[in-house]
Amino acid sequence: MEKLANSNRIFLIPIIAVLILGLIFMSSNIPTVKMNPKDLPIGLVVSDEGEMGATLSQALLANAPEAVKFTEYESVDALKTAMDEREAYGALVIPTDFSSKLATLQTPTPEKATMQIYINEGANATVATIVQTALTTMVSMMNTNVSTQMLTAVGEKTEEMKENLAPILAAQGENSPLAQVGAMISPIAPDKVHGFANPIQSEIVKVHEVNGLASVPAGLLTAVWFSSLIGAVMLFLAGNKRIFATKANKLKFNTLQSILPFVYAIVGGYVITWYSTWILGFEYASFHKVALFVSLAIATFIFMIFATLRWLKLPSIILYVLMMFFSMAAVQLAPEMVPDFYRDYIISWLPLRFFVEGLKDVLFFTGNVFNEYGIVLVWILVVALVLVWIKNLVEKQKAA
Repeated sequence: MEKLANSNRIFLIPIIAVLILGLIFMSSNIPTVKMNPKDLPIGLVVSDEGEMGATLSQALLANAPEAVKFTEYESVDALKTAMDEREAYGALVIPTDFSSKLATLQTPTPEKATMQIYINEGANATVATIVQTALTTMVSMMNTNVSTQMLTAVGEKTEEMKENLAPILAAQGENSPLAQVGAMISPIAPDKVHGFANPIQSEIVKVHEVNGLASVPAGLLTAVWFSSLIGAVMLFLAGNKRIFATKANKLKFNTLQSILPFVYAIVGGYVITWYSTWILGFEYASFHKVALFVSLAIATFIFMIFATLRWLKLPSIILYVLMMFFSMAAVQLAPEMVPDFYRDYIISWLPLRFFVEGLKDVLFFTGNVFNEYGIVLVWILVVALVLVWIKNLVEKQKAA
């Protein structure tokens, strides 16, 4: 180090740092900068058996924008099940009375037809906003199209009535009070004009509502990851050059190394969760479930990083530093929003993704700590713990 400090080569370090760090930081921003929603899974339920419901559903499937991809479901219950499984970010529902209500617009008791827009908020808050805007726009366009069709039909009926009355009015002469009746004929009563102009209304139905907690996974992610990183490094440094007098002493120390991560995890999980309520003002339906899931994630990440350090030594920590840079933004986005490379080769296996998605499950879906993603974290923990102990057993004891 002293030799480098006294050499002119030290002036090259800032240039090398810019080349390497610039590449890392710019590459890590690819998911955010190149964000392009495509084929977002959207449900479609057509309960209406009338002609208008079938016509609109066909138009939706044929003219869906590139950002969304419709999947038809047999019922609202089937749709809700898909949303529980996070298979759909939103949906359009055409109810059973859709066509019949449109038909009432020309009756003395008109009723507007309603299309329901389902939004799966908990699946991804960013996507929920995009989907709500897209579906609301689509309903508005359908409203305009249906209104145009209805008014066109009314216009044709009006022309037909005028043609039928034309001979009678012509016989009255130009000076007759009835001469202007033809221009005033319209089968739409004044009080029904607004209904014809806006025949369809939308109703927003939110499922798995976030209730102000949408930013919780992102808010806790950095604290969880750095706590795990530091914990694993400290465990490694504590035993890296330690010399034991006997095998029994080494076994005791290795056992302590395997117990402490759980202690750190419980303390870290509850402290970080409490900080999020105290500093960030989050209010959880179950504080303990959130804290326990955060604890599970910290324990998993500590063992995962520690196992890597035990086998590949301290320089391997750079792998997890790079993982942090390349995944912090990506794991918060829906897979359909990021470039194909990130979706297929990075996001699918990132440990941080299991934390983010699992915490969403605790907050907005099942409420279970050992959910689908929590079980994956447990398996990562078990494999890492086994690798640590294999290293403990095959490693030669250093002489005292």
